[in-house]
Amino acid sequence: MTEKKETQTIKETPQVSEREIVSKQKLLEAGTYFGHKSSQWNPKMKPYIHTKKLGTHIIDILKTKRALEFAYKLVYKTAQKGASFIFVGTKRQAKKAVEEQALRTNSIYVSERWLGGTLTNNRTIFSRVRQMEDLEKLAETNFDGYTKKEGVLKTKELEKLQKNLQGIRNMKRLPEVMIIADPKNDLIAIKEAKKKGIKVIGILDTDTDPEWVDFGIPANDDSVKSITLILTILADAIVAAKNGKQLFAYQEDEKVVLPEDPDKEKRENNQQRRFNNNFQQNKENKKEDKE
Repeated sequence: MTEKKETQTIKETPQVSEREIVSKQKLLEAGTYFGHKSSQWNPKMKPYIHTKKLGTHIIDILKTKRALEFAYKLVYKTAQKGASFIFVGTKRQAKKAVEEQALRTNSIYVSERWLGGTLTNNRTIFSRVRQMEDLEKLAETNFDGYTKKEGVLKTKELEKLQKNLQGIRNMKRLPEVMIIADPKNDLIAIKEAKKKGIKVIGILDTDTDPEWVDFGIPANDDSVKSITLILTILADAIVAAKNGKQLFAYQEDEKVVLPEDPDKEKRENNQQRRFNNNFQQNKENKKEDKE
């Protein structure tokens, strides 16, 4: 999509609300500004980095906010035209948000392992879905006609198929847009999307190549809160296009309730440990310089 077309899309999209899409306070609360260690960065992310603090890159949340609003309007306009979406996020921090927002928008999703050929080899995927449905029918009769051992094996096979295929079992056609939580983690999914001409919108942490996606939102992709905030707002665009109720986009702060992050305490302890180590190292370096 060219810059000219993107600008035209934004102008054609109606103003959903006079409020800002999300407040700076909520972006801070979600920890969207935390990047990776500066040693792990991708230089192509330089335009989105505000500063470096104690060896960690800090993302410019004003650019996060602008990109999120831009992406919202792109998704809104695309959804108005009847496009279908696929949400992808197989890392632990993204699974719940991916599933919830996909179900909320009647979209397909992948929150477990990405099966090679999900988009590029539909025949194989559809055959696996049929296999799963056949096993589900057998399970309804408690695998009548099979031995106990055979029943146990078929139950395990069914559980595995359901785990990997549940989110795409209703895929009747290829989606037009992929919304992905972590492009680096699910690069195989992006490569398949590119082969099929599917547009990709994704979260870009500081260690990610922005050229992997068609449109990126610079933000922390390791925080449950950050991922949930961004995916919910993008899902709001789909819902709004169908005259549904939005949850986070253009809402008052008190209505934007972020989930508890189970890894918060562990992450904060690690960050504090890194801070102490860096502080001590800087102190020793200064002492050596004086000597």
